[in-house]
Amino acid sequence: MSSLRDQLRNRLIFLAGHFARPIRVEDYEEIADGVYLLRVRHSSGAPDETQVTAEDLSAALAAATLADGALVSPNDLFLWVEAQRIRLAYAHDPLFAVSLSGVRGLPHQIEAVYRHMLPQPRLRFVLADDPGAGKTIMSGLLLKELRLRAAVERCLILCPAPLTTQWQDEMLDKFDEQFEIVNSERTHHQLGRNPWERYGLVIASMDFAKQDSVRGDLLRAEWDFVIVDEAHKASAFTKGGKDESIVKTKRYTLVEGVAQRSERLLLLTATPHSGNEDRADSSDHGDTAFLTKSLNTSIGLSQFNVSRGL
Repeated sequence: MSSLRDQLRNRLIFLAGHFARPIRVEDYEEIADGVYLLRVRHSSGAPDETQVTAEDLSAALAAATLADGALVSPNDLFLWVEAQRIRLAYAHDPLFAVSLSGVRGLPHQIEAVYRHMLPQPRLRFVLADDPGAGKTIMSGLLLKELRLRAAVERCLILCPAPLTTQWQDEMLDKFDEQFEIVNSERTHHQLGRNPWERYGLVIASMDFAKQDSVRGDLLRAEWDFVIVDEAHKASAFTKGGKDESIVKTKRYTLVEGVAQRSERLLLLTATPHSGNEDRADSSDHGDTAFLTKSLNTSIGLSQFNVSRGL
């Protein structure tokens, strides 16, 4: 009995007809002549138990003994080493996402992503560059690097409705990231589960997401990374009067809400100042002055980093 206990204790064995995968034996008890009650634990950590005959147990132990002495297949070893190399490659290649993606990063894009955004542990960044400067490329590179580091699993992209499919195509073609577009059809026909929690990578129209019937479910979802395209459209305005209070639009409220439920927020805009002084105040940021009173105030956060023609 003691020798059998020694063989079984903490042993990984496969019991055909009992479990689909190998299990680890924690204890056993003989409940009848030639019948044992095994207390086991699955690879997930869940406990379980089963009854086995002495013959089944002997066969499982014999197979486990042969497996213990067998050498690993060279092909399996190669695949394991490759998996570990790829998993840790970012630590040795500072531009790993560039190497993996289908883009050739320009100097200002590399500087913005790898010197200004990626090093920040809690990203709050406004990327205010000219049209055609590659803000989508910079966003994709940052997202890819964060996903390679296992820092981001859930990402939300808010953009104007005509750009949703463009964002989806760019992320898939250049960065091999499959985003799902969540629209009214997806939300209205989803039963029993928050549609915003069903997918890990989501693109949505800002005007669709701001609707009262939609915004509540969206703001109940947690996000690791939120990207807001055409972010200047989410700015607030000042209401006249003694207090000059800030009036929150629905877009403003949407961005404010998702910002509070995400560790990383990236705002993209090519027109940070429309010339309307009601949405700006004096500051040292020049064309991005509107951020101090509108976007910066709207999401209830402190300092933003602003990239202008890096």
